[in-house]
Amino acid sequence: MADGTLKVGQITNSAGSGNITIGSGVIVNVNRPAFAAYLGANQVFSTTTETKVTVDTEVFDSDGAFSSNKFTVPSGQAGKYLINLSGKSDLAIDTYAYIFTAVNGTKVERSTQGSVKPNATGNVILNSAVIVDLAVSDYVELFIWQNSGSDQLAYADYCSLSGYKLGV
Repeated sequence: MADGTLKVGQITNSAGSGNITIGSGVIVNVNRPAFAAYLGANQVFSTTTETKVTVDTEVFDSDGAFSSNKFTVPSGQAGKYLINLSGKSDLAIDTYAYIFTAVNGTKVERSTQGSVKPNATGNVILNSAVIVDLAVSDYVELFIWQNSGSDQLAYADYCSLSGYKLGV
């Protein structure tokens, strides 16, 4: 039998109804590869500078494709990916901050909606998600930016990058 795609409308067991059991050793690759990593120690980032966040602590990495603070699409895994990003910092009143993802070093504009302008000085939480088409060897990184007028901290444990391949 040749490798290929099996398309079916309904699957039943040999009796015509009931449960289907998938044997051991069979891998169902839905939403893989998948990864999650976060910033392990506070990181200083300068005002008005797009700074790469050092997401250096892996939570999981299904295919060994996350290293050196970035996710790289492995061989045979091109497709659409959902990328989630988050961050936390302090800001002064009437200043801005945003996070974004970059693919191969180029900002993905659709991910910058995680921007805030606080009405009081204090913590800001940034969250965003974006669906991107990725080719083999494309890499994804997390960046943060702010314009407070002074260096700020990206907080450990709150700045994260995660994602997975969509089964579409």
